[in-house]
Amino acid sequence: MNSTMNLLLRAAISAAASDREKFVDRVSTLIEEKAGTSTETASNIAGNVDRLVDMLDQQLLLDQLTGSNRCAETTALEQKIDRLTEAIDRLNTNLEKIARR
Repeated sequence: MNSTMNLLLRAAISAAASDREKFVDRVSTLIEEKAGTSTETASNIAGNVDRLVDMLDQQLLLDQLTGSNRCAETTALEQKIDRLTEAIDRLNTNLEKIARR
């Protein structure tokens, strides 16, 4: 991932998570409504999503600071982002299935 993309992704993450409490509340409410889980379970899941986003941001910052433009490391990060995206897509699909019941 080039430095421009890294910076743009970090900016998007920062903008989306600028109000962490609001972010967790919204994700928690969505999970609670779609999956029919308890408020506590939904809050725990939302908190974990928030931590994952924060970890991704930290990894991107570290990569940017160390100037990691090496192909193998870039490929590994892109694979992690792809796996995270796929996991979120599967979660959305499962939540939609549960909501239809």
